[in-house]
Amino acid sequence: MMKKLVLLLLFVEIISALPLACLPSQPVEAVEGGSATLQCRLDRPIDLSSTTVEWNRGHTRYVHVYRSRRDDPDSQMLQYRDRTTLNHGDLTRGVLTLTISNVSLSNNGSYEVYLPGPEVRCSTHLTVVTKEQENQTKRNDSSTTSPPAGERNDASNREAGRAAIILTVLLILCVLVVLKRGKIPNY
Repeated sequence: MMKKLVLLLLFVEIISALPLACLPSQPVEAVEGGSATLQCRLDRPIDLSSTTVEWNRGHTRYVHVYRSRRDDPDSQMLQYRDRTTLNHGDLTRGVLTLTISNVSLSNNGSYEVYLPGPEVRCSTHLTVVTKEQENQTKRNDSSTTSPPAGERNDASNREAGRAAIILTVLLILCVLVVLKRGKIPNY
């Protein structure tokens, strides 16, 4: 029984020592005047509710800042003030979800979320289209053969998932080899 407990503790220690990584995120398309939900996920579901979260454009242009377990609107660029919402409930699962309301064409571009504590950066891209462009796209969709934007990154998401599974299996095998060789002391 004690050997199994030591093995479990060793496995937890190995997993927790691995650096956090961000899974590939989907690009987001929003219609001007509507809202856009940007989301980045960590490779493990860890609680980020006590971590500083900085959504930005560029390295110092803050779109939304969360620190000391609350939002910090004083750090935001004025153009985003009162238009962003960070989903605090998602933070407990290692998911960083930011909603921007009343998007404009100037909101088009790349966004990055930065976690200074664990030194993790995740990026996503927002494309804002006018209502006319959206209507044109809807008319043209019936004649296109390319997959919808959400499906284009499915292959990279599957690849990241496979890599995580392979890493987990390798770690389990390493622990089993160590256990089989009897290198873990009995207490």
